Amino acid sequence: MIEGFDHVGTDHVCSVCSCDFTDDEGGIQGYIGIIPVAFCPTCYSGICDMVEQMNDREWEGLTTEDKNIILIDAIRHNWNDKIIVEQIEAKLKEKNAW
Repeated sequence: MIEGFDHVGTDHVCSVCSCDFTDDEGGIQGYIGIIPVAFCPTCYSGICDMVEQMNDREWEGLTTEDKNIILIDAIRHNWNDKIIVEQIEAKLKEKNAW
């Protein structure tokens, strides 16, 4: 349950579908910024799936080998997100060049 800005107890109401769920069922409670939220197992799974789909879009069109090369270089050179996206875009342009 959310009271004010705090999560209390073991009974929760999903911030998406308003169903009741307990800690034993799974789900997650936390904050988006300072706003307390709780997600039942079904909605939490759906949110995770949506994020996964959004993340996959930027890699679309690259082979597993291309992805691994970029990720290994990112780790070696401590690239930030902007550089990683630039590398993905460069690789996609290279693959799509006639």
